[in-house]
Amino acid sequence: MEKIQSIASYTKEIFDKNLHSQIVNKHLDVEAWFRKQWIKYPAPFYSSIDLRNSGYKIAPVDTNLFPAGFNNLDSGLDSLYLSAIQHALEKQSIEIERVLIISENHTRNKFYNESIKKLESLINRAGFETQTCMLGDVENVNIINKKLSNDKNVLSYKSFVPDIIILNNDLSSGVPKILKGIKQSVLPDLNLGWTNRSKTVHFKYYSDIVYNFSRVFDLDAWLLEPLFRNCGEIDFKTKQGEECIIYHASKLFELIQEKYDKYEIEEEPYIMIKADSGTYGMGIMKISNIDDIVKINRKQRTRMVKTKGGNLLDSVILQEGIYSNEKLMLPNDVVEPVIYAFGSNLVGGFYRIHQDKNNSENLNSPGMRFKPIPFSDVCISPDNNQPIYADVNKFYIYGVVARLAILAAAKELYNVEI
Repeated sequence: MEKIQSIASYTKEIFDKNLHSQIVNKHLDVEAWFRKQWIKYPAPFYSSIDLRNSGYKIAPVDTNLFPAGFNNLDSGLDSLYLSAIQHALEKQSIEIERVLIISENHTRNKFYNESIKKLESLINRAGFETQTCMLGDVENVNIINKKLSNDKNVLSYKSFVPDIIILNNDLSSGVPKILKGIKQSVLPDLNLGWTNRSKTVHFKYYSDIVYNFSRVFDLDAWLLEPLFRNCGEIDFKTKQGEECIIYHASKLFELIQEKYDKYEIEEEPYIMIKADSGTYGMGIMKISNIDDIVKINRKQRTRMVKTKGGNLLDSVILQEGIYSNEKLMLPNDVVEPVIYAFGSNLVGGFYRIHQDKNNSENLNSPGMRFKPIPFSDVCISPDNNQPIYADVNKFYIYGVVARLAILAAAKELYNVEI
């Protein structure tokens, strides 16, 4: 069985003094802090959070509110998932009996299809009558599924009339008319699709939350967050907005280097340029210096012109690159944890693993594989009898950081324009 190795000793010392000890030793206060937050800001129905662990910091790099990958979770913990689903749906209404899942149009993506089958099975086994359909039509995914209908603002699929609709389609192409104004609740909120949602806005909320959390628990917020900047009105094909990228990248490199100097980190700063909306690892480019921006080649520019569904990429977030220094036993593997939740309840996750990428590259790409992380390792109760840097306590930190990201999404939801 693959086993997680320890990270370099110099990073361990930083963690012990600045992150692990402060959080683990105050975990009761941390849990009380979270309980108060959830009262005001209820968590979205479900989410998955991509984390990066460099050793000297752990931070989220993406928060997905329409998660896939349920087939990669530990199948031995289904009872936990069922309980979390029941709790998340009962918070909406105790009268919910029928659930319609609206999926992406990935009819040929066997991994996504496996994820949807797993999600439907879990919701069904949690005690709900469940149906799943694509948003697009089987014959032409560019038009709305012919078996979906809206009769007097009541959505139905064939003869199935749901009490609630769960979206597993991120609405990158916009909110279709058939879903607007319907009487049934839709989870997540229609306004949280990528047509309206912005990674910059999310990480602004996250930065504010981490700032407050760090003040309470006497931490350097940088240890828990990626620094970032935003550029709008971008066109990589015509080089429109390139000056904005150069300016903000320069400032970001300076800020990162200041932190590296403070903690005597010998690695070189890098930045990830990402589409400000969208998923699936599309519209992402790594830069190690300003020359990388000036010298972007035609192939790189082409990759940065469009995102999922052929949508134009016209705005980007510049995000501090976080090295993934955690290793499995295989020496060439680079790994990053992905944590899942229903509501505010963590239900485990998996390691995304890639043997053909280095520790500064995007792992969400062809060739990746997965190793489940059991819930017992991503818990809300650290072990004070273990060394501060023991795996069980490290995984507790994962859970804390993931919930901070979920809380940022909850604030997005709280402030969304209805």
